[in-house]
Parts: sequence; C-alpha cells; structure tokens
Amino acid sequence: MVRKHVASFLLASSLALGLTPLALAQPMEERGMERGRHAMQLRTLGLSEAQQDQVFKIFHDSRPAVYEQIKQLRRARLELGKLAGAERFDSARARQLADAQGKAMAELALLRVQTMRRVREVLTPEQRDKMDQMRAGRHAGRGRGPRQ
Repeated sequence: MVRKHVASFLLASSLALGLTPLALAQPMEERGMERGRHAMQLRTLGLSEAQQDQVFKIFHDSRPAVYEQIKQLRRARLELGKLAGAERFDSARARQLADAQGKAMAELALLRVQTMRRVREVLTPEQRDKMDQMRAGRHAGRGRGPRQ
C-alpha cells in the first residue's frame, strides 16, 4: 500500500516538474530513477507538513486525467506501429492516429502546466524561487534556457 503511494507521488513529481512526456519515452527502469530524482528535488524545497498534504492532494486529484491521456498516447503509438508493419498502408488512418497521439501529448502538457500552477500556489515565495533556480540549472546543463 505504501509503495503504491510512493509510486504515485513520484509520478506526480515528474508531472509537476515538467517531465511526464520525457518520462514516457524512457525505458521503465530509467523512469523510476528519473522520478526518484525529481521527488528528491521537491523534498529539497522544505515543504511543511501542510504543504506536503496539499501537494499530495493536487497530484492525487490530477492522476486520473494524466493516466487517461497516457493510455490514449500509448494506444495511438501502438496502433501507429502496427500500421507501419501492415501489408497495406492506410494514410487516412495514420493521420487519424498521429492526430490522436498529438492531442494526447498536448493534453498531458496542459495537465502538467495546470498542476504545476496549483503546486506553485502552495509554495512560499522563497520556495518558488528555489524551484525556479533548480529548473534553470537543469536546463542550463542541457544547453537550453529555462522553459517559458
């Protein structure tokens, strides 16, 4: 039971830090390591117990919508893969599946932004600054600027 809550928290942490689409593209064992690192980054913010409860609720409430979009994304990717190996290529079906995949990715991005916004509202100004610095440092290490 506790392990399930930890896994949920780690997935939500990845979502809050903007890494869900990236996490979907990684092998399963790498995803676990990625989630753990981002959960640790949230812990470095020094959330109070009340803030932890609020953040957990935000993640918990967003999880069903995120899960649904992940299912749709996986389904579209699987079907596109099958279509690529089919005897006959159906261009219209491929377009439909690519559109479904794009829509699911867009919905995940929107959910991530909405969830992050709600989490930021729970944080103190100092915690927000620290989170922004961590994100900027992460992106600078990749040769990119902070996300807008």
